[in-house]
Amino acid sequence: MKMKKITNLLLAGVLVGSMALTGCGSKGSTEDAAATPAEGTEATAELPTVTFTHGYYHDESEWAPAAEMRRIYDEFAEAHKDEFNFVVKADQGGAEGIYNTALNDLSSGEFYDIADFGGWDITEAAVSAGAIMDLKPYLDADADLKAGVGICYDQNLTEDGKIYSVREQVEGVGFWYNQALFEQAGATTPNQWTSWKDFDVAVDKLVEAGISPYSLNAGWPTNILAAGYAQRDEASREFYANGKNVESFNDESFLGTMAFLQDNVLAKIDAAHFGPGGDDDNQYMDDFTSGDSAMLFNGVWATGDFVDCEAGIENLKPAVFPTDDGKKAGLLSGGCGFVVSDSLSDEQKAICVEFIKYMTSPEIASRIVENGIGMVPSTTVNYDEAAAKVESTEGKLLVEACRTLQSADVQVLGWGNTFGDMEGEIQNKYAGLKEGSKTPQQLVEELDQIKAAE
Repeated sequence: MKMKKITNLLLAGVLVGSMALTGCGSKGSTEDAAATPAEGTEATAELPTVTFTHGYYHDESEWAPAAEMRRIYDEFAEAHKDEFNFVVKADQGGAEGIYNTALNDLSSGEFYDIADFGGWDITEAAVSAGAIMDLKPYLDADADLKAGVGICYDQNLTEDGKIYSVREQVEGVGFWYNQALFEQAGATTPNQWTSWKDFDVAVDKLVEAGISPYSLNAGWPTNILAAGYAQRDEASREFYANGKNVESFNDESFLGTMAFLQDNVLAKIDAAHFGPGGDDDNQYMDDFTSGDSAMLFNGVWATGDFVDCEAGIENLKPAVFPTDDGKKAGLLSGGCGFVVSDSLSDEQKAICVEFIKYMTSPEIASRIVENGIGMVPSTTVNYDEAAAKVESTEGKLLVEACRTLQSADVQVLGWGNTFGDMEGEIQNKYAGLKEGSKTPQQLVEELDQIKAAE
């Protein structure tokens, strides 16, 4: 891969000098400058140094995509070893650990040089502390870079016109279905649905055939289904888009979504297929991969769990949500990814931007998709070409899922990105809906009380 010299990225067009730079209050540039650089490279004292922290610490036997991501990082460091020291560090705590460390360090005025937060949103706290840089000027000055970050540009654009983070991957979420179980029940498969009425009919046929239509819990999978149903028409989409800014949940659209969950979704499964434990309860995944349920509400990355599964990977297909006005809907959330310290020198900042451009380039985007790692934010990826290069069954399935989501007419942020902290409050009510101890009206009254107390 050909890489432009770092000098092309400097806004001022001039380097401040070729010297060893200290941290300037940034975590990683002092003590971490002596850390082991990417494998096969040695840190050169007279060159500028940037430390990149990420959460892909897993052994290749545990999770192959992590090893591929580390290779991608190391190749960047090796390609630029004569220009600067790019020190790559894996955090054993993963993205959550990176987030928690950053929260603690902000109180003492420190921050990573550059880190991948993997969806854990540090931006509000870091911006309040004046710790991170605005990436928008760099994006606006480079059409290729802007195209590479794709949907992250608009999604992460703040009200004051700044962009503090972009990602090389997005959380692409629709749902999965077991075609064999649908055929066994004589139900119309999701790829043929044109309305939510089709969902209801299919669910009833699955239940009549003694097949659990899905497994859920008081968390992630139910939120996905709720977000999908919330795209059913213009009115519901408008309420959903307001998300964190809604003044009251006592809205016909939101009440309709909660009523749908209670009557058309939760009432159709037994207690064994609903885990009140929330996000940490993964029984819903096990039920799908074992062939015990017909639908799984999860993202494109779930293909990694389908290899050699009892349900048979050949039976598992991706789908996007129907609407009641002729559209298809999917959830595409960029969220918080790469974040750069504002305490770095201009030279160090330019190195970070060069790395972000590398990570969002067409070449790396293709590798991320073709190696079954995930979906990328760029809307210019040719998934037909990617499919031709992938050899593994799970890789081909991931490409198919990404292509399906990219073709959705309605592409919106996920439930948590949209409703923020209220996501947890909403999902705390799902168990009450399931057992019948709460009505949708009672639920919204409780949510409004919580919102009023903020």
